[in-house]
Amino acid sequence: MPVLFLFFACHPTNIPDTQLGNWIAKASIGDPPRGSAASFVIGTDAYVGLGYNQSIGNTGRLRDFWQFNVDSGWRQVADFPGAPRSNAAAFSIGSYGYVGTGYDAINVYGDFYQYDPAANGWTKKADFPGTPRYDAVGFSVQGKGYIGTGFNVNWMNDFFEYDPVQDKWSLTPGTSGNFSKRQGAVAFVYRDQAYIVTGINSGGMVRDFWRFDPSHTPAWHQLANITNTDEGKFDDGYTDIERQNGTAFVNNDQAFLTTGMNGSMVASTWAYDFASDRWSRRTPWPRAPRSGAVSFTVSGHSYVGSGNNGSNGTFDDFDEFVPAQAYNSNDY
Repeated sequence: MPVLFLFFACHPTNIPDTQLGNWIAKASIGDPPRGSAASFVIGTDAYVGLGYNQSIGNTGRLRDFWQFNVDSGWRQVADFPGAPRSNAAAFSIGSYGYVGTGYDAINVYGDFYQYDPAANGWTKKADFPGTPRYDAVGFSVQGKGYIGTGFNVNWMNDFFEYDPVQDKWSLTPGTSGNFSKRQGAVAFVYRDQAYIVTGINSGGMVRDFWRFDPSHTPAWHQLANITNTDEGKFDDGYTDIERQNGTAFVNNDQAFLTTGMNGSMVASTWAYDFASDRWSRRTPWPRAPRSGAVSFTVSGHSYVGSGNNGSNGTFDDFDEFVPAQAYNSNDY
């Protein structure tokens, strides 16, 4: 009689959503720890700098910058030449990084700078033309850079486009009046289109979610809300996607949102599927709760780290998030 052998393998589809996605401890950024830093990616290197640390100077703001490579880890690069600050916006275009806006608890900034990794130097560029602000988002698509939303006395929903060839800014197309004002949102880019979601406006979390494609008219397209507002059942579990000062990154064909705060600190992690416009839960952030963390993906690896705990405590730890692995508490 033949013997039947049965083989069972652990496949990601058999793992509960809340245990799908592994967090693995990686090297910390150099001193000092920081929250509300700025970050951008050029090629296979990520750059993280600025931010807040309660023990530094009169305002607690920083101007140092650090480069991260999967193979070589962290190394310090040239300091940012503007005033020390936190809550700035950043993006990269081609071989250059760009950083602007932000604040230092006293001053709100609108200046703007370019970083050249080949020269390890910064160059001042045309100032951001909108109202100086902080907690804005920055991103680049189709060869242009964008900074928008944020706060300065009032919440904002305007966006400005930066042309690196001409070193000029212009106001982007509007949003038909439907795009909620917000600060502390997240932006991520997939297939040369940008996505804007989360944030706070007038003390309440915003629920609307938008895709931006400057090659189309209108440029802004509204996606499904991130709370349970649809008559269908797909969003019944959307109970804790809303947040401010979270962080988001793209890995393969999904975006991931984690950390932040909504009254209290939020640890939940959500995956966004671009093809279906749907969110699903993933393994929560396993370390100390925080907001103002940064995240990035380089060489196919995604990382989340730094941030603050809401009580003047800041962090320097970084973890790698592996979407297709089951969670293992021994890895952090």
